[in-house]
Amino acid sequence: MIVARYAISDPGKAAERSRLLDEHKAHLHGAAIRILLSGPSAPPAEGKGSTAIVIAQVETLAEFEAFSTGDPFVRSGVYASVDIFEWRPSFGLLLESL
Repeated sequence: MIVARYAISDPGKAAERSRLLDEHKAHLHGAAIRILLSGPSAPPAEGKGSTAIVIAQVETLAEFEAFSTGDPFVRSGVYASVDIFEWRPSFGLLLESL
């Protein structure tokens, strides 16, 4: 199954985000799941949190939720909100490679 995580950073946690960035990246690179795409949005407007998306291929939603819970950004509250959902892509150039 394909799963996506859409997270919005808490603008008040920018210093914590900067401090944990390398640890967060290490978590992504060392993941036991198959991450297809991951990355932040363009810089947000003043006072707004940046967004980040992770798209992965996993066996179960619980597998992805465990990965997400272990993310330093999630553990420390850098994200103001985190939404995780199964995604069912139906069209696009990358679909054939899944």
